[in-house]
Amino acid sequence: MKKYIKFAIVFLVLGIVFGVFYREFSKAYGVVNTYTTLGLVHTHFLVLGMVLTLIIGLVSEKIDNYNKKLHSCAFLTYFVGVIGAGLMMTIRGILDVLVKSDKIVYSISSGANGAIAGVSGIFHAVLGVGLVLVFVAWLLNKPAKCNKSDNEIDNI
Repeated sequence: MKKYIKFAIVFLVLGIVFGVFYREFSKAYGVVNTYTTLGLVHTHFLVLGMVLTLIIGLVSEKIDNYNKKLHSCAFLTYFVGVIGAGLMMTIRGILDVLVKSDKIVYSISSGANGAIAGVSGIFHAVLGVGLVLVFVAWLLNKPAKCNKSDNEIDNI
C-alpha cells in the first residue's frame, strides 16, 4: 500500500502545483472566470491521479490472489497515461489562455491543433488501457493452494 500512497502524493503535488499555476497564469493574462482546458488539469491530477490511485491500492490490498506482474505493468501504463494526458491538457490550456487574452494575434495552425489533440487522445487511450488492464489483473486470480490433504478437506 505504501507504493500507492507515494504515487498518490506525486499526483497530489501535481494537482496542487497545476491548480496554483492555472490561477496565477490566467490571472496574469486577465482571463479569469473563463472556461479553459487549463482549469481541468488540476482536477484530472487530483481525481484520476490521487483518488483513483488510492482506490486501486485499497482494492489491491484486499484481493489476495491477483496477477501481480500484469497489475504492475497495468498500473505503470495508467500512471504514464495520466501524466501524459495532464501535460497535453496543460499545453492546450496555456494556448487557450493566450488566445482568449489576445496575446497571440494568430491562432495556432490546424495542423498543430490536430497534433495536440491527437497526442492528448493517445495519452487518454493509454490511461484507459491501463485502467482496464488493472481490472483484468484483478480478475485473473491465481487459484489458492491448499496444504491440507484430501481427507481433511472431506471432513469439513
